Amino acid sequence: MAAPRHRPYRQAGAAFQIGLRPMPPETWLETGPDHVAFMAAKRQRLSGLPPQFFRAIPESRAAQAELRDAVVAHLLAQHTEHFIRSGDMIEDRIDGSRHDLADTVPLALLGRILEEDFILFQTIDGLDLITAACNAYTSSGRIVSSVGRGMHFAHDPVPGLNEQLGPRIDRVLANVQVGTPVVRFNWFLTPISARLFPDGSHDANVAMARKVAASLADDHRRCGDRLWIRSERQTFMRLPQTMALAFGIHTYSDPLSSLADDRESLAALHKLLGDYTEERLSYSAMLDLRDPVLHWIEDRLARVT
Repeated sequence: MAAPRHRPYRQAGAAFQIGLRPMPPETWLETGPDHVAFMAAKRQRLSGLPPQFFRAIPESRAAQAELRDAVVAHLLAQHTEHFIRSGDMIEDRIDGSRHDLADTVPLALLGRILEEDFILFQTIDGLDLITAACNAYTSSGRIVSSVGRGMHFAHDPVPGLNEQLGPRIDRVLANVQVGTPVVRFNWFLTPISARLFPDGSHDANVAMARKVAASLADDHRRCGDRLWIRSERQTFMRLPQTMALAFGIHTYSDPLSSLADDRESLAALHKLLGDYTEERLSYSAMLDLRDPVLHWIEDRLARVT
């Protein structure tokens, strides 16, 4: 079984971390092995631009267009094996789909081309606002409903985040400079394997975790096959003309069993799950899963040299 492409838990700590680090510009966008099936599902989800997945205010139009142009330039320079342009059309060579770059809603267009979701931040009339969002990965609608508001509104549901890191997040994002993009990661365990979360994503995850945890309490050996590691790669790119900040989200889902022989990752997960507060584990629906997963990890660590 292939190892996960990203393993952020290896560097994570129990306390909330911003964890931004420099990102080589050529690594900005990524394409996964399930691109064909995933993009078909993503395009279906975004069809008609349902309000829980897309929203933009008029002031974002120039930034949307600048982001589209930056993405196309990147794809043609760094993903030549996957994308080709002919006039106003760009073709995805992996699945054969073609997309009109003259689309009047550039951010929605990018949602149909890329595995990444994008959110735009801009300063308007002295206020730092989320001005556009295309967020198919989660159906909660929280990020999209934050359009026209600030980051603090989007982070309100996360216990303690605004209190602990809110002002620092604002400062760090404001300091992302043109030509120096950055990247960060987060992760959690879930019984939901799909990268596109189902309707009512948070409640669905909580309900499924509770149900699966009950079965794993009787047999923790099944954790590797019943749970997935959901990792989120977040990129931040300052656009030079509008000075908007483009926030990219690329979510991965790998079976926990993919770490069965990875001692470093197993040890890191064991420590994190032991150190996280119950409040944080509850928010991510991992509290009921913690004990069986810790037992599963301990079994694996006893076998891995």
